Amino acid sequence: MKLGGIVLLIGAGTALGFYKAYGFRRRISDIIMLQNAFRLLETEIFYTLTPVPVAMETLEQRLPQTMQQFFHQVWVSMDTEKLSVFQAWNKGVSILEQMTFCGSEELGAIRSFGLSLGEGDLPAQQKNFQLLQQRLQYALEEAERQRLQQGRVWQYMGVCVSMAVTILLC
Repeated sequence: MKLGGIVLLIGAGTALGFYKAYGFRRRISDIIMLQNAFRLLETEIFYTLTPVPVAMETLEQRLPQTMQQFFHQVWVSMDTEKLSVFQAWNKGVSILEQMTFCGSEELGAIRSFGLSLGEGDLPAQQKNFQLLQQRLQYALEEAERQRLQQGRVWQYMGVCVSMAVTILLC
């Protein structure tokens, strides 16, 4: 019985540490997914001159599940609920908050991008897309730095702390 508790305690601590490290790796892939999705949206809007809701509906089938749900929520909110672009965008960002490992930096960039989406002329819109890509690239570099610094620490800490607690309890 005591051995089973020791194994469970060490296993739980190790799993927690590895899950935290997984979050750092997953954040990087989520940021790359966002970059690619917004590149596709930019292409759809500027090169085919598609209106924003139609572009989101068109892109929905070509994106990963998380981004499908994001774009679906945004265009459905604009189309059926008749919300403004920014209000619909915020509803979509709440989906990203729940379904991704994105940090406040990248979610803030996406949220502020929604303020200007559909506003202004095409050159201004293109600058906003470029700014979003720059902010996401910076967030990607920061996430990679954090993964290198903290990813292994969490793995080792999960194992070591759970072993230390086990030793103290025995």
